[in-house]
Amino acid sequence: MKALVSGSMIVSLGVMFLAMVQGAEIKEEVIDLGKDIKLEMVLIPAGKFIMGSPKNEKNRYGNEVQHGVTISKPFYMGKYEVTQEQWELLMGNNPSKSKGAKLPVTNVS
Repeated sequence: MKALVSGSMIVSLGVMFLAMVQGAEIKEEVIDLGKDIKLEMVLIPAGKFIMGSPKNEKNRYGNEVQHGVTISKPFYMGKYEVTQEQWELLMGNNPSKSKGAKLPVTNVS
């Protein structure tokens, strides 16, 4: 696993881990964007979970308040960060300062 991961990657990894623990099948989809560039997706199932950390957790930050989260409809999320080549193929430009086809795209919101 990479040393630095995005929030979306943490969520998708967490959901995949929960599915494995519960014995559910992890459903993945690969989309061919063209020019031999692929986008790997994982299904985020509908369901409920608790997000945040307990008050007694060591090194806990004040913004990690536990609260219920409900995902009402399943959806697919990228398994990895969007790369610069994926972004450029779909959007027509590459706003990243540090260039590299396989690097994550930066300077986007």
